[in-house]
Amino acid sequence: MKKYRILILTAIIGIGLILSGCVPGPRVTGSPGLDISDEMVFVAYGNFTYAVNLETKVVEWGFPEESSNKIVFYAQPLVTNDFVYVGDVANNFYKIDSQTGNEVWTFSDAKGFFIGQAAIEDDIVYAPSNDGFVYALDANGEELWRFETDHYVWAQPQISDDVVYIASMDHFVYAVSKDEGTEIWKHKMNGAVISSPALSSDGTVLYVGSMGKEMVALDTTADVDEDHVLWSFNADGDLNTVWGKPLLVEDTLYFTDSTGKIYALDAATGETVWPRPIEFSGSIIGGLTKLNDGFVFATESGDIQAYGFDGTLIWQRSIEGEIIQAPVINAEYLVVGAVDAEELIYVFDLDGNPIWSDTPEK
Repeated sequence: MKKYRILILTAIIGIGLILSGCVPGPRVTGSPGLDISDEMVFVAYGNFTYAVNLETKVVEWGFPEESSNKIVFYAQPLVTNDFVYVGDVANNFYKIDSQTGNEVWTFSDAKGFFIGQAAIEDDIVYAPSNDGFVYALDANGEELWRFETDHYVWAQPQISDDVVYIASMDHFVYAVSKDEGTEIWKHKMNGAVISSPALSSDGTVLYVGSMGKEMVALDTTADVDEDHVLWSFNADGDLNTVWGKPLLVEDTLYFTDSTGKIYALDAATGETVWPRPIEFSGSIIGGLTKLNDGFVFATESGDIQAYGFDGTLIWQRSIEGEIIQAPVINAEYLVVGAVDAEELIYVFDLDGNPIWSDTPEK
């Protein structure tokens, strides 16, 4: 069993013990969830979600005001101009004022905890839950609809004009009506889908990787009874499980597998762009993050590397620790979160030069 799977199972077992009252405090060993704005990095980990000033390193606020054994954060937050959306392991999903850290509302009707990052459009937030549902919540936290799958939903939903695309660990990808939350069509993958799909800019193609050692392009415009598969790629059997969200840049799809390979495919045909994939030692769990001239990723063993779109190395750094989530960036900073490291978050400039590192505290 892969180390990361053990990490997840440890977190889930620990969460169950916390909520059943069998242990005195949190035992979550997962990775910090990060998102970023122009001035702040938002860190969801342990008993708090923090807003940390990127320039001063000051913790501007921590949510909630008081620590509670039943409030443990593990999900990646979603940050907009004014709000932070994040779920906890006590089945609560929060909308928080991004400037003050004050709670705007709490949704508590889910039957499972939150691990995946939510998505938002037109003031409606779509929150994936470990109970197998995705919840559509309006600006006041009222439930508009819920859509049920047959297993955990850890992947961030993808949104087009009229459709929400939901990937589940039940091996299916679902197209769901945005207005009513009813199923339009579904496609069965070869394995569980953990990573978030990528949607083309015109909303006509959805790119999905799975634990079934495949990357698939789905035609979102196909009729219900038609085959939605445009192409499927498995590198002649060499592709391993896909954990991270693929990165679509113009006509090229970039993605990683769990063994440390990075692939570049023609997004229209699924044909390889590079003569061979980039290979190195170290699992990539979080996927790729776009830079102006390429992409950056972090390995589970603490390596951070940036490559050009042609597959040439731009820079590399490393820390003593494990990195699970992909780096988050804004116009000036790149931030990673780590476990089993000296600090929880590490801040770099976009050339990979270290700026500061710290562990937020209230």
